Amino acid sequence: MTEQVVFEKLERDPLHERVHRELRSAIIAARFEPGQKLTVRAISSAFGVSTMPVRAAFARLAAEKAVTALANGTISIPLLTREQFDELIELRMLLEGIATEKAARVITDEEIEALQLIAGELHEAAQANDADAYLRLNQQFKFAIFKAARAPALEDLIERLWLQIGPFMRHYAADIRGQLDTDRYDAVIAALRRADGRTARAAMEEDVAGGAVFLKRVAVFAEAPTEPPTGK
Repeated sequence: MTEQVVFEKLERDPLHERVHRELRSAIIAARFEPGQKLTVRAISSAFGVSTMPVRAAFARLAAEKAVTALANGTISIPLLTREQFDELIELRMLLEGIATEKAARVITDEEIEALQLIAGELHEAAQANDADAYLRLNQQFKFAIFKAARAPALEDLIERLWLQIGPFMRHYAADIRGQLDTDRYDAVIAALRRADGRTARAAMEEDVAGGAVFLKRVAVFAEAPTEPPTGK
């Protein structure tokens, strides 16, 4: 009879994975502000866990350029330079436009109705000047479209962009009602209903561009690093 080898059961979802997922979602949803300092101890306390899974989660987020580890052990939500912001917006317009065009080909009636409900709640949040609700619903609306595109690799690329630019959307709080002038949710939904990918893509690109104009007006940017003088 062969000896039976016994292994400890592995958790399906390790603790550090859950911490990473929650922090990642919070960054994408603009629950942190650019430049905000976080400590491992405070986040560990908030989650009710030891520091080890939090350190592991922050290490992964740093590799994803979502946070910066400072010399004193503090974690910072990065500030962006204007150049970095412009590059991220350009990439968002490209990838989110493609995702929206793809979604127009395959999105279901049920998914469109869900988007319509979110858009209504977004309008109410903007009218009430409720920044937290608006930011949460804005992210929910956009990612519902990206998921409807049935393009996981594309959705992952967009998430990586939002990890870097998500906190900057916190600046929308300066004038939530003003977002009603730049939002193109109704135009996006109308084009999706018609399966008009080109128009849906253009509306999404306009939505991203309009938001960027507002953010550049109110946001605080990091100074671009100066190039060291070159010797002869």
